[in-house]
Amino acid sequence: MAINKKVSFFQKYFCCGTQSDIQEPKTTLNTYILTTTIFEYWKSNKKDPIFYSMSLLDGFYQDKSKKIKTLHPLKDLIFSETLTKITLFSCPICFRYFNFILSSSCCANYICHICAFEFQRPNCHFCQNESCNYNDADLNSQKIYTDSQGLQLYALQLQKT
Repeated sequence: MAINKKVSFFQKYFCCGTQSDIQEPKTTLNTYILTTTIFEYWKSNKKDPIFYSMSLLDGFYQDKSKKIKTLHPLKDLIFSETLTKITLFSCPICFRYFNFILSSSCCANYICHICAFEFQRPNCHFCQNESCNYNDADLNSQKIYTDSQGLQLYALQLQKT
């Protein structure tokens, strides 16, 4: 009596499965992941927005204790789980996509506003430099951290428009 053995997608293509054994991953064609704001994130995660406040000084929003300086108020920051036309930047810490992102002054690595606020370190998150500041990333020199070639091509197309 033959047992109907299903193998995973990985096993089929990289191990020992056959075409009749394949169990395709469950995906939908029109997968839509909601893009949200930081305020909605804080509310849904029961975090107090008071701890994420920045004061407007000289045309910049600044938080001196965390060494953040940005032109963008927190209410304008949008993030998503996938790359969209609105969210061009990728945070290498939380792996989310943002419409605006910060760059460290010492090693020029990206960090999103959420991670910069939540990981309260006096040093750089990447190279541990003590004199690091976080400023808005340059829109013309966008870094792509993902290994996915499809996302890289999509990001380059968005960058050209």
